[in-house]
Amino acid sequence: MILGWLAGVTAGTWVLVSPPKSYDAVGLALTATWGAFLIVGSGLVVAGHARRKYKIEIPGLVLALGGVVIYCFLSWQQTLTDSPGSGPRACLLILLACLIVARIRVLMFVDREARKMAALRAGGNE
Repeated sequence: MILGWLAGVTAGTWVLVSPPKSYDAVGLALTATWGAFLIVGSGLVVAGHARRKYKIEIPGLVLALGGVVIYCFLSWQQTLTDSPGSGPRACLLILLACLIVARIRVLMFVDREARKMAALRAGGNE
């Protein structure tokens, strides 16, 4: 997991240092945005994994998801206009977004269960 999210940090950094030439001004601004979201979000997920703190991981996943969704939008824009060969990348980004959403849902379930257990413990001490 950590290696994958470090790759996310690398992808975000790469796009900021060397943005794709195929985007116009608005696309370039969105590219910088998704790159920044991916850097910060992936970095938080790495920190959350390393420290075993899912409460750090959740906001990182949300930011990374935002970056993936923006990149997915740009990929579909290319696919449906001037670069039909970008379709597989656009579809893979949907897959990635769904996997991130699944991880967020799992961590939200873990959080909900942990809160229930803490409430039960607190209620039993009275």
